[in-house]
Amino acid sequence: MAEHFLTKSRLDLARCIRVGGDPAVECHAALQQALTSKVGPDAAKLFAEPLISKGNDQAASTVSWYSDRLGQGAPMSKLDPTAEAEFKSVLSRRLGLIEPLIDDPDVGPLVSAALHLGSPSDIWSLDGQPVLINWGLLPDGGATDAISRTEHYQRTLGRFLPLASAPPLNDAERTLWREMRQSQDTTQKDKDTAAPMAGAVAGTAAIAATTAAATSNTAATNTAETLPPPPERRPRGRVPMLAWVPLLLLLLIFGGVLAWLLVPGNRIFAQDGVEPAITDEAGLATARQVNRDLEERLARLRSSLDGAVCRADGTLLMPDGVTIEGLLPPNLSDPKDRGGRVVDANPKPILPPNPDRVIIDQGDGNVATDTATLLKLLDNRTAMVITSTQKGMGVGTGFFVGPDLLVTNYHVIEGARPENIFVTNQAIGGLKQVEVLKTFGPMEVVGADFALLRVEGVDQPAFTIRQSDESMRLQAVIAAGYPGDVLNTDREFAALREGNLSAVPELTVTDGMVNTEQDLSGTTHAVVHSAPISTGNSGGPLIDMCGRIVGVNTFVIKGPMRNLNFALASDDLVDFLADTPVKPTVSAAACHPRVVRPRSVPDADVNQ
Repeated sequence: MAEHFLTKSRLDLARCIRVGGDPAVECHAALQQALTSKVGPDAAKLFAEPLISKGNDQAASTVSWYSDRLGQGAPMSKLDPTAEAEFKSVLSRRLGLIEPLIDDPDVGPLVSAALHLGSPSDIWSLDGQPVLINWGLLPDGGATDAISRTEHYQRTLGRFLPLASAPPLNDAERTLWREMRQSQDTTQKDKDTAAPMAGAVAGTAAIAATTAAATSNTAATNTAETLPPPPERRPRGRVPMLAWVPLLLLLLIFGGVLAWLLVPGNRIFAQDGVEPAITDEAGLATARQVNRDLEERLARLRSSLDGAVCRADGTLLMPDGVTIEGLLPPNLSDPKDRGGRVVDANPKPILPPNPDRVIIDQGDGNVATDTATLLKLLDNRTAMVITSTQKGMGVGTGFFVGPDLLVTNYHVIEGARPENIFVTNQAIGGLKQVEVLKTFGPMEVVGADFALLRVEGVDQPAFTIRQSDESMRLQAVIAAGYPGDVLNTDREFAALREGNLSAVPELTVTDGMVNTEQDLSGTTHAVVHSAPISTGNSGGPLIDMCGRIVGVNTFVIKGPMRNLNFALASDDLVDFLADTPVKPTVSAAACHPRVVRPRSVPDADVNQ
């Protein structure tokens, strides 16, 4: 999967051009492989990689577009005149390399479909490199006839790859396309042959003109009279109407099928015989539950804002008598109850406390010496997972559940050979190879997305896994990982890509609340939360304020106004680890966070 996010757009399924029964936009891997092998990687990177989220009765389908190219992306119309001229030249050259593949018997249908863009604004630039989004779509309104498509093509890619008609989409159009190309080739050959002949005729005419000046008018007239009259030009015949009948029949059949597909209740995508692990009904139920949870949280925030008071010492108290982080206010009569003291906190605060002030206990009441704070615990026990495949370099996240045993998502390592999978973090200090012990995926088939790796030559502390029937709604959580949007500007990651194997990017942490816990299917359970995650967070830990794993961050559903962040529940993780060498530490106890008071008072430097 490409790492660099470009933009997100709505997807009208009725406009998707189908190739071999599948929408062309779902055939990106085949398109990329064909272009790479036949033309080169630059041509393959011309088409952005789609991540499709199919809609339902309440929400439209959307597609997020990604690219292997780095840099700031923007539509071509945003370029300045100088940059636009160079950009158009590069785009024309790359499209020119692709053009011969339109007539290729193997990949021609897919290439032809891909050259249909949704609109002129779907041509993007990434630091001067052209990238196309919304490819494989019919014009707005779903017009399928060749004339409408040709007019639309001239407004999109036709400005950079001029063609007599839009790339063909069926057998009849491909036959006409080949005949047209052959006719053009014949015409060009005739022109090439006629050019030297015209030169010879012109030379002969000049000599004849010089000779004619020395002859009498009578002789010239007699010569002219002996020349035969020019042949009569026959008018060019029109194509018989009968020849258009097969094309018209094909268009009528195609239009009828499309109309049937658009009738409510008929399927746009045919059943493949495999029931999805997560149904649309389950996804809709999750979205509705999240909306209810957000409304509840909004009401709580408004109530807290209306009832909050500020004490004389500057401490802001919520209506329930605790601070916004869930701490009891300092005791003004106790000189030791100041900044730096460790106190108990509410597990459901208005805002999560800073993870660098959350203290993790060993279990005997003493503060851990090696991982004293939640932030340090995350740094030591979370790692970056790096893969190398035919598509290029991939990045995900994992976390230790044993001294040398690490969990991540199946889709993070999918398609990579074990010798091309590496793990690193700041505690390890360099790339380590792995052994793949167990996988369970993909998500859309089995309803799970786990992988267990053995990391060579390491001895890392492991996370405790929470396993409890108690609801986590509104509890504070932390997500940790290596999101691609952050890595794109990370110097250490740039150094790692350039070959410095000791360079380690810094771990990114985000905080939020548990929105809801959902059963997506009989075997798939998820924690939906508000801690922001993105590509690169996959396989990373979601932990509570006691430092325990409550979920494995796996996927995001993007909406028009917000994202829903999904972590596979810790119960599913424990089930996955049941028949492996991992002997996880499991905890069912309620979380009672311990937090260091912020040092906001000048004389706060006292012993705890």
